[in-house]
Amino acid sequence: MKTQEQEIIDEAYEALKYIIDPEVGINIVDLGLVYKVKLNEEEEKLKVELTLTTPGCPMSGTITTAARQMLDKRFPNLEIDIELVWLPQWTPEMISEEGMRLLGNT
Repeated sequence: MKTQEQEIIDEAYEALKYIIDPEVGINIVDLGLVYKVKLNEEEEKLKVELTLTTPGCPMSGTITTAARQMLDKRFPNLEIDIELVWLPQWTPEMISEEGMRLLGNT
């Protein structure tokens, strides 16, 4: 049986799947850009660590803003903290099986 904390984390991942990387055309979760979603129930804060395919990605502001807006809408009672991280560096091996299927690489 899932804890409430795990349910919120799972919901956050599902919400983030609505954000599509415009350069690749698949969602940021299946692309492997979302590294961690963590809930701090005491502080009522949801923290997301995500990366981009390259540090110079021109869509960085768009993707992080979309992630914040999506989670703000889904979890209005939580403070949303989006942190852009560069380690570990993203590689194509981080793409999920579903992401590979969406890219036509199965």
